[in-house]
Amino acid sequence: MSTKLDPEPGTLTQTVATQIRSDGQGAWRARIILLAPIAALIVLIIVFSLASPVFFTMENLQNLVRQMAVLLVVALGATFVVLIGSIDLSIGSIVTLTGVSSAMFVAALGPWGAALGFAVGVACGLVNGLVHVYLKVPSFIVTLGTMFVFAGVALIVSGGRPQALRSPELSTIFGGTIFGIPLISLWALVALVIAVAIEKKLVFGYRAKAVGDAETVAKLSGINVDRVKVAVFALSGLFAAFAGLLLMIRTNSASGSMGEPLLMEALAAILLGGTSLMGGVGGPARTILGVLVISVLSNGMNLASVDPFVQQTITGVVLIAAVALTLNRKELSSVK
Repeated sequence: MSTKLDPEPGTLTQTVATQIRSDGQGAWRARIILLAPIAALIVLIIVFSLASPVFFTMENLQNLVRQMAVLLVVALGATFVVLIGSIDLSIGSIVTLTGVSSAMFVAALGPWGAALGFAVGVACGLVNGLVHVYLKVPSFIVTLGTMFVFAGVALIVSGGRPQALRSPELSTIFGGTIFGIPLISLWALVALVIAVAIEKKLVFGYRAKAVGDAETVAKLSGINVDRVKVAVFALSGLFAAFAGLLLMIRTNSASGSMGEPLLMEALAAILLGGTSLMGGVGGPARTILGVLVISVLSNGMNLASVDPFVQQTITGVVLIAAVALTLNRKELSSVK
């Protein structure tokens, strides 16, 4: 009696051919994901330059980088959450609660009160991570709930009233311009460098990608997956808190709805940049591309006097397109 130890020649040939086709398709798909936001950005710049003579003025460019700075910072932190295959829907509410609490602390304690507001935002991210990991609640459910909780707390402590920021010191450090460059954009650049360094240079960045790529394999290789997840959500809270401070200083006030638009825009920017919802692919370095596209789109539509409701609709379409582009359907057993 004989035993077949090797596959039949025809089967082996088919398997190799299938693998080659799969690798080729994957390479083309990776190129498309990388080039799509660049092509979209070029098209948007051309269209809005022709549609509005104001688009390329120094005043508008300064306004554009101010808008982009806050979105970039909040999207950088949320990118790490998506990178591990989870999602953080509470980032907009963390921005709001940080801004409101910081403005109130500054009014009571002076400029250093902003540090307490910042700590509140980081604590929010930590709560998300602890509940998700140790109570075994899916990140979508956890952050959907805390999105309402954090926003509600911001409204409760502020009484639903806008909080004015009265701190020349903070405005000097984070506001204004230097050599025509808004300081807020330089702080956003610092945040970008830190986020990329965490991803590319620290062991933590490699572990986060490993968890997103294959959580079971990461556990078997000795990675403390629970600790990585908690740290990632805390990191998301940290970046969202910093974004809340920047937005508060930029507008010289804080309100109970200041962070609402940032959630959908940040998710669209992350996915458009090439970070997959499945985890393990992408990172902060790619998110900057998505942020540029979303910021130019928003700025251009404002200059073109596009109806705000239409703008919201277009952003939603962009989000769907970004998911459709970055989602690897071969990794799904079904699309529901």
